Amino acid sequence: MSVGTDVFLRKATGLTRQVSPLDTLVYATINPGLLFSMVYIMWAPFLYPGCHMPWAVLTVLQMFPIAGLYWLLSCSMPRSGGEYIYISRILHPTIGMMSSFMISFTAISWTGILTDWWIRWSLADFFRGLWLLNNSENLLYWANFFDNPHVRAIIGTLSILTIFYIYYRGTRWMIGLAWFTLVMAVAGVITFLVASFIGGGNAGFIANWNAMTGVKYDDVLKAAADGGYPLKFILVATIMGGSTYVVLNTLGATFSANLAGEVRNVQRSQLLALFGSLAIQMTCWFVVYYMAYANWGPLFTNALMFLFNTGHELYPWGSAEPFATLMVAIMTKSALFVFLIAITFFVATYGSAAGLGFGPTRNIFAWAFDRLIPPVFAEVDPKTRSPIYCIIVAIVGAEIFLLMNIYAPTWTANIAYTIFAWFVAWVFLGIAGIVFPYRRKILFESSPPVVKSRLLGIPVVTILGVVTTLISLSITIYLLIPFAKGDLPYTMLVLVGVFAVLPFIAYYLSRNIYRQRGVALDMQFKEIPPE
Repeated sequence: MSVGTDVFLRKATGLTRQVSPLDTLVYATINPGLLFSMVYIMWAPFLYPGCHMPWAVLTVLQMFPIAGLYWLLSCSMPRSGGEYIYISRILHPTIGMMSSFMISFTAISWTGILTDWWIRWSLADFFRGLWLLNNSENLLYWANFFDNPHVRAIIGTLSILTIFYIYYRGTRWMIGLAWFTLVMAVAGVITFLVASFIGGGNAGFIANWNAMTGVKYDDVLKAAADGGYPLKFILVATIMGGSTYVVLNTLGATFSANLAGEVRNVQRSQLLALFGSLAIQMTCWFVVYYMAYANWGPLFTNALMFLFNTGHELYPWGSAEPFATLMVAIMTKSALFVFLIAITFFVATYGSAAGLGFGPTRNIFAWAFDRLIPPVFAEVDPKTRSPIYCIIVAIVGAEIFLLMNIYAPTWTANIAYTIFAWFVAWVFLGIAGIVFPYRRKILFESSPPVVKSRLLGIPVVTILGVVTTLISLSITIYLLIPFAKGDLPYTMLVLVGVFAVLPFIAYYLSRNIYRQRGVALDMQFKEIPPE
C-alpha cells in the first residue's frame, strides 16, 4: 500500500456496524467467564487469608464507575479501539498505545491460558471426578493422560486454531458463539445450584468427603489452623481478595467499547452492555460462591484451598486442584453432575477464551489505522470484513501463552500479572477522563448531551475519571501485598514491564519512519478516526 500525506491511512476503516444492543450485552457478559468463580475460589482465600468469597462479590460495585467512564467516552468517540482511542486523543498517543497494549496482550494471553484451563478442569478432571466415584485405575489413567503437558499442548493448539477460524469468519460468528456460551454458562450455574440442593447439604458433603478422600473433614480445618491460616473471616481480606480475584472476573466486560465501530446505536448498546453484564456476572458468581460455602462449609473451603496452595501433605489430590468438578463429585456422588459441570465449564471457558482475544484484534487494527504499526494490519478481508493480520497476531500470542502456561507456569502464576497490567492501564484511562473536558474542550463540547452532563457543576466524566483512577491505584496496591509476602513470583512485574516498554518502542520507531516520508503522525491524534 502506498502511503500518502493524508491525516489517516484511508478515509474509511472498512469495518461495518452489524452488532445489535442485545448482541453487545451478550458479548460483554461472556468475556470474563461466568463460571470462573469456580477457579478464583481456589486462589483468593489463600492469597488473602480470611477472604469471604460471597461477600467479596460486592467489591464488583467498584467497576460500575469504570463502566460509566467507558460509556461516556465511547459515546463521545464511538470507534473501534476503546481505551486506545480515548487516551491517545486526550493525553498522548504513547500513553494510549501503552495502556491499550497492556490490556490487549493481557486479554490475548488469556485466550491461551483459558484454553489450558478447560483441558485441565473440564477434560482431565472429568475423568478424575469419575475416578473418585468408581475408584477405577483406568479412569485415573485417562485423567493423567489429558493432564500430560504435551497432550495439553496439542489439544490446546488445535483449539486455538478453531478460534482462529471463528475470528476469520467475522463478527457475526463471534456473536453466535457468545450466545451459545451464555446459554451453557447459565446452565452451568443452574447445574451447580441443583447439585447443591440434592447433595445433602454440609452434613452430606462431610460424610462423602470422609468416605471418598481418606482425609477427615475436621483434620483439614486443624491442619490449616496449625499452618497459621485464620479460621475466621476478615473484612480487609475480603475487600482485597474481592478487589483482585473477584474484580478480575469482570475484566473483558468493557470490550464492547473496543468494538464500538461495529456496534449499532452506540449510546444504547454500550449502556446495556457495560452495566448489564456486570449485574448478570455478580448474580451468577454470588450463587456459586454462596452455594459452595453452604455445602462445603465456609471455613473448610478456605482451609482446603490453603492446604492445596501450600502443598500440604494432608491435601488428598496431589497436584490436582480442588476444582468444582471434583468437589461436585463428592457433593453429589453422581457421574451425571460431573459431566454437566465439565461440559458447561468447557463451553463457558472456550467462549470466554475466544471473546477475550477478539476485542484486542480491533485494538491492533486501530493502532495500524493510526500507522503506529505497519499499515498491513489495517487491511480487512474483502469477504468476511475481518482484519486478518490482526487476527494472526492475536492467535500467535495466544499460542505463546498457552505453551508458557503449560511449560513455564511460573510466568502465569495465578494470572496475577493480568490484574496488575490491566489496572495500571486503567490508571491512565481515569486520568484521561479527568482532563477530557479541559484538555480536549472542542471534542467534549461536540459530544452527545449525556457526555456533557454535570454534577454540582463538575463534568460527570471528570468525576468518574477520579473514581476510576483511585480504584485502579488501590487494586494495584492490593496485589503488591501478596507479592511482597512472596506468594506471587517476580515474573508478574517482568511481564508488566515488557507490556509497558514495547509500545513506546513501536510508537517512536513508527513516528521517525513516517517523519522521513513527510507524514506528521501527531496530526491525526487531534481528531477521532473516520468510520
